[in-house]
Amino acid sequence: MHDRLAELIDNIKALEEKREELAKKLREEGKEFYPEALEKNLVHKVEPVELNCKVAAVDGGLSAQEFHGFDLVLTRALAVIFEYKNSKRVSHSYHPSRIPEAETDALTSLDSHEFTWHKSLTRLKREIAVASETVEKYSPTCMLLDGSIVPQISDKPSEDSPVRPLYNQLLEGYNKLYSLCEEKECQLIGVIKDSRGKRFIEILEKTLPDDDKKVLATSHDTSFLHFLLKEGERTFEFHYSSAEREHQVLKDLGAWSAKMNALYIKPVKDDRPLRIEFLKTKKNAGEVASLIYSLSTINQKYAYPAILIEADMRAAMDRTEIERTCRNLLLKAGRRVSFLPLRRDSRPFR
Repeated sequence: MHDRLAELIDNIKALEEKREELAKKLREEGKEFYPEALEKNLVHKVEPVELNCKVAAVDGGLSAQEFHGFDLVLTRALAVIFEYKNSKRVSHSYHPSRIPEAETDALTSLDSHEFTWHKSLTRLKREIAVASETVEKYSPTCMLLDGSIVPQISDKPSEDSPVRPLYNQLLEGYNKLYSLCEEKECQLIGVIKDSRGKRFIEILEKTLPDDDKKVLATSHDTSFLHFLLKEGERTFEFHYSSAEREHQVLKDLGAWSAKMNALYIKPVKDDRPLRIEFLKTKKNAGEVASLIYSLSTINQKYAYPAILIEADMRAAMDRTEIERTCRNLLLKAGRRVSFLPLRRDSRPFR
C-alpha cells in the first residue's frame, strides 16, 4: 500500500511539473491568436475597480429522503443584495428573507436516475425563480449565480422521463431570467468555484504540437490554469461551446446560446482560478473580470465573492430539517407502505 501511494505521488508530481513547464512556455511565446478566442493574447491583466453598485447573489440548498413509495425533496433558495459605496458595503438585504422556509416537493415511481434529475432540477428551478424575482424587485447592477448560467447536460432528462416537464419549466425560468437581465441592464454572471471543464483545454490543443497536447490530455481547465495564471490575471474570453458541435442544452435555449461566454480569473496568489460565465450584454470581458476580481480578494487563500459565501451559508440545509419533515409526515399519515424507509436505511444489524 505504501509503495502504491508513493508511486501515485510521483506520478502527480511529474504531471504538475509538465503542466508548469508548458504554462511557462506558452507565456514566453506570447502568441496573440488562438482559434475560438474572442480576444488577442492568452493572458490579460485584470485591474480592480472601485465598487459603487448594487450586487445580488443567489444560492440554494437541498435535502432529500427516499421512501419505499415516493421521494421527498426539500429546497431553499435566497438572494443576498449588497450595496457598495467607495468599495465599502453600506447596506444589505435578503430575498425572500434571511432564512426562508424550505419548500417541499415529492414524486412517486422514480428510478435512481430520475430521482437524481428531480433533486437537481427542483433546486435549480427555485434558484432561478428567486434570481428573477430579485432582478425585478431590486434592480441590481449584476446578478451572481453560484455555478453556471446554463443548465448542465447531466440535468437534462430523457424525452420520456416523468421529470422532463420539470426540465422544460426550468428552461422557461432561465429564458425569463436572461430577458429580465437584458431588459434591466443587469449583468448576469455565473461563478464556478471548482470547475473541471475541458473547453478551454480543447481551444489550446488546436495550436500545440503533439507532445504538448499529451500534457493537456491529462489536465482539466483549472489544474492547468493554476500554473498559467498569476494573481490578478485572466484568460481570453471564449464562447461557452464550440460552434463545431451542437451542445445538447444550449440548443434548448435558442438564440440565447450565442450570448453565453466565459473566461478564467485568478484573484489571489494562493488559490486556484475561478471559471466565470456571463451573458454577453453591454459589459465587456475586462469589466466582468474586474468586478469579480474586486469582489473576490477578501482572503489570500480563498478566492470567491463574499456575497456568494453569504448566500451559500444562508441557503445551506441541515439534515435535521428533512428529518423533522419526515417525522411530521409519519405522524400525520400513520404507518403506510409508501412511508416505509428503504432497506439500506433501516438495517437491524448495524
